[in-house]
Amino acid sequence: MKKLLYTFIAISFTSAALLAQDDNSKSVRFGVFGRATPTWYSMTTNNNYSKGGAIFGAGFGLNLEFKITNVVSFQTGIGGDFDGGKIKYAYNVGNVNQANDYSTGYILDKTPALVEIKGTSPSDYNTGFATNQYSLHYLTARQIHTTYVTIPLLLKMKTKEISGFKYFVDFGANVGVLASAKADDNTTDGVSVTSYKGLSMYKDCNPVRVGLNVGAGAEYRLAGTTSIFFSANFVNSFVSTVKTTSVYNATGVTTNANNQSAFIYAAQSLKTNGIQINVGLLF
Repeated sequence: MKKLLYTFIAISFTSAALLAQDDNSKSVRFGVFGRATPTWYSMTTNNNYSKGGAIFGAGFGLNLEFKITNVVSFQTGIGGDFDGGKIKYAYNVGNVNQANDYSTGYILDKTPALVEIKGTSPSDYNTGFATNQYSLHYLTARQIHTTYVTIPLLLKMKTKEISGFKYFVDFGANVGVLASAKADDNTTDGVSVTSYKGLSMYKDCNPVRVGLNVGAGAEYRLAGTTSIFFSANFVNSFVSTVKTTSVYNATGVTTNANNQSAFIYAAQSLKTNGIQINVGLLF
């Protein structure tokens, strides 16, 4: 997926360069940027998990800016965003009041890798547990790292030049396609704590992210039409990073009328929020 991301950016950059050589180049600008992005998750109320804090992410990419009027332009492009967030999980097993027993567990194979439990039952893994092919773990904390191919769709409004500076505001939406999702977990078996790094959780995530993007910044003209710019944007996803019910995580086991056991799949919702601090060049 990373090779695909780099290919997209290279193609877009080449196309932008060709546009810049055209007679209509004054109507089209292109640029490159890098950014730092602290991000965190907002979530619905759930006894089994809660907010764990922000992580420091990053991004890079290509900007394309199409002039509409002297004041307004349409801005798009393509980039890669590496972000995520932290989650805390409740572990309170063996309480006298069973209603206050909270835990989120999953199964790992010998790789170790997360085992997809959706559509299966606990009895399907009895032999695997007995032969140590599978192991059960209870989450206490998770840090998620996601990679998205992001396309911004923004309207940009800027002032006339003032002592070399043009100030602007932009607003619109970001559309992101998920390229990778990995988890760094702290787990317990009730006695000891074990950590796992880089567990792929791609199947537990929604493939597309759409959200608000609003910000402000300034351009400083270096020479001709070349400017350096900086901005700060607030981003807020409308779509949860993870699916409504987990394909890996369970919060318990239930028994149906036929005395057959089944997993209670973890209910979840994690929407990404963040501040993008952008620095780049426009040509």
